[in-house]
Amino acid sequence: MKPAVNSAHSEAGFTLFEILIGLAISSLVMVGLSLAMKTVNQGFDQATVSIGRQATIATGLYIVAGDISRIERVIDNPDQPTQFLFFGSGNEAIYVLAERPGNNRAGLYWVRLLVRSTGKAGELVRQRAPYVEGQHDLTALEWSDEVVLMRGELAIALSYRAPRLGLREWASGWQARNMLPGQIKIEVTDTGTGRLRVPVFVQTLKISAEAGCAEPAGAGCSMAANGQLNAGTENQ
Repeated sequence: MKPAVNSAHSEAGFTLFEILIGLAISSLVMVGLSLAMKTVNQGFDQATVSIGRQATIATGLYIVAGDISRIERVIDNPDQPTQFLFFGSGNEAIYVLAERPGNNRAGLYWVRLLVRSTGKAGELVRQRAPYVEGQHDLTALEWSDEVVLMRGELAIALSYRAPRLGLREWASGWQARNMLPGQIKIEVTDTGTGRLRVPVFVQTLKISAEAGCAEPAGAGCSMAANGQLNAGTENQ
């Protein structure tokens, strides 16, 4: 007769030690998954912030493009003109613009694009002032209606040229007061990396500087035989 088999030994499960090892391994797996998800979330957040900043800059440049394309050819004195009412430097551009009706009161306005920088932070703002014929002292203008077009760790620079007039090199200031620039460029650089945040922005004025010069005798302008004013190609 065979001896009875001890069922307690034949049906034995995991020992306490094995269960603890399994729990430890499971905990390590959960910790790894948690860290991986955290990294993915951080990357997603950073990408979302970066895309948001790029979109803000693009929106600001879109507004600037609309401005530049509508700059008015306004001269200082209709009877004896000497210059166009336009000022441009590396951190500022001032021009006359006909605002459209709607939320704005229609009419001519002085508009200023101004770069302000503090340390690594920079911003591009748009300001307005009413245009009054005969009042051309820019230092006396009271700027208002300020709108921040872009802001962040940015270095923003403006430059100008008129390739159709022979002024093909970009200049940080516009000195040819008897004509308007043909193009305005804005470079937006990340102050941390030194790289461009967006592709170089270039907007062409939709008006023709060659159609006339404020001062016929000025450099860069000549009087044609038919009495029409035409721009020359002499560099300023």
